[in-house]
Amino acid sequence: MTAPLDIVDIHTHLWPPAWGPGGKYAKPASGFAPEIYRRITTPQALVDEFEAAGVSLAIVTATIESLFGAEGPVDPAAVQEANDWLATLPHHSQSLAGFAVTDAFSGEAGAREAERALGELGLSGLVIDSSRDGKFLSDPSVRPTLEVAARYKVPVFVHPVAHPNSQALIAGAGMLGNSLGRGLMNGIAFLSVIQSTLLDDLPDLHLVFATLGLGAIVQAARGGIYGRAERAAGKRPNIYFDTMGHDPAIIRTLTAFFGAERVLAGTDWPILAALDKRSLAASLAEAGLSEAEARLVAGGNARRLLGLRDVQAQAAE
Repeated sequence: MTAPLDIVDIHTHLWPPAWGPGGKYAKPASGFAPEIYRRITTPQALVDEFEAAGVSLAIVTATIESLFGAEGPVDPAAVQEANDWLATLPHHSQSLAGFAVTDAFSGEAGAREAERALGELGLSGLVIDSSRDGKFLSDPSVRPTLEVAARYKVPVFVHPVAHPNSQALIAGAGMLGNSLGRGLMNGIAFLSVIQSTLLDDLPDLHLVFATLGLGAIVQAARGGIYGRAERAAGKRPNIYFDTMGHDPAIIRTLTAFFGAERVLAGTDWPILAALDKRSLAASLAEAGLSEAEARLVAGGNARRLLGLRDVQAQAAE
């Protein structure tokens, strides 16, 4: 490549201080290895690691599941506190941008916090859980939040959540079983969207799913908007997948199915390491991408999604 890649990692995590050591909502360190716990509660650790790796921008999220658990009530005041902190991240470093968090399954309450976080706080996008209390994204309770995101033209990252029987999956296959269960939940969320009218009703809705949900594309390929004829015609709805690393075979599969313009670089940091500019460039080339396609995946697609809101504002003016 003639110039270094502009890398945007769409999938990184930090916990607000209130959830870190000594905070009023402090989560136990035992849930993670000590080093991962340190990094997820230390913004400077993210900045330093990404700067050394050559990553231009990290999109930071703190999910409902990670802050409040997979079940039970979610404290609206605590969600507001999390978003207030996420909005300060660009002041900490220009290499950080926060996505707002909201309980999308709480109906109008979730939509109100999305409106506040996107409208008043100016956060760059939205992160929602792929499922909660047995509901997925096509459930009517989620619609108000998605309508807010579509109105602001911001990307929505649909984050995997634990499978209800995750302990059985872990007993059977270790932590990889847990990851597979999360992938199943994310994949069902994806399928619930493409079998609903959401994409037709909300043409400005842009949804990003994690690669853990990759298995769902086998079912999506059986027909509908992702049928073979539709893909051959180049039809691509506003659904995107992240790479969760830089495995060339996974990148090749994602770009072949969704198109290079619908795949975004991501990691799940600090669970996975930062995307190194040299190794990512090599993996994109090994995956068979042209230089133009590689630049789209590395950061161009994310930059376009993050800029849609500004384009809308300029058009309004």
